[in-house]
Amino acid sequence: MLLQIFNSPIAPGAQLFLLIVCILIGLGAGLSAIDARSTLFKKKSDDKH
Repeated sequence: MLLQIFNSPIAPGAQLFLLIVCILIGLGAGLSAIDARSTLFKKKSDDKH
């Protein structure tokens, strides 16, 4: 389905918008994973004290 969207003759602005959305989703997933790791490490350090 994504190939059909990028191969279809739509405005270049729309392709750029879709690309930016995909990048933002990827960055959001990476940041959430980093936040989850930091919270887990914080819980472990709190248990030691």
